[in-house]
Amino acid sequence: MTSKYKLLFSAMALVISGSAVAGDSITIATDATFPPFESVDASGKLVGYDIELAEAVCKEAKLDCNIIAASWEGMFPGLISKKYDALMSSLTVTDARRKVMAFSDVYQLPTFRFVARKGANLTITPEGLKGKTIAVQTGTPVDAYITKNYPNSKITRYSGGSEPYLELAAGRADVHMSYEAQITYSFLRKEEGKNFELVGPRLTGKDAPEFGEGVAIAINKSNTQLLKRMNAGLAAVRDSGQLDRLDAKYFGN
Repeated sequence: MTSKYKLLFSAMALVISGSAVAGDSITIATDATFPPFESVDASGKLVGYDIELAEAVCKEAKLDCNIIAASWEGMFPGLISKKYDALMSSLTVTDARRKVMAFSDVYQLPTFRFVARKGANLTITPEGLKGKTIAVQTGTPVDAYITKNYPNSKITRYSGGSEPYLELAAGRADVHMSYEAQITYSFLRKEEGKNFELVGPRLTGKDAPEFGEGVAIAINKSNTQLLKRMNAGLAAVRDSGQLDRLDAKYFGN
């Protein structure tokens, strides 16, 4: 083989090798405004339940994962356009979302609740909240549920998962609805939430289709191989007890 062809062969090998490595490197986006699931700490580092789970799944799947913070409004378009390979951001699986993206196996079954100021004596029904202000994160299953079932309330929508609590504390909203665990661990157990409480019924996807089937990893519909690898990684995390340990760490008491 002449040196000319040796160089050509070497270059082709590098391209092929680079493609294989690139296939093992993915970008996972998260909306880091939803503690304790995903947020940014004082040092600027992404932290939380979903962040640790993503790292564990990637390790088991032998994937080099770059986990980045992204805006809530930009995550779904980014996944569809292949700017991101996957989303891990406490995403519930719904029929509407299945039309535009694929989902891994479910790894969590959230319960949804309202939160209001203690002593507000609110009746948590469409009639009881007539004229009241309900704060929600825009474009979420909660937004869809409240829009459908509370047409006579004033609905205020926010792009971040933490903003509604600021509105509650300032008295600009009467109630907010979110994951029960998120309300409890990111608000009620902190100083700013001491004068608030969970109110109304505990709701799941069995009570309303808007709440979906459970929480999963979102993946571009065309990337079937990545879906298989993420499911395999998630299964390994579950079988090894890592998922149970994460549940205990973040929600054990």
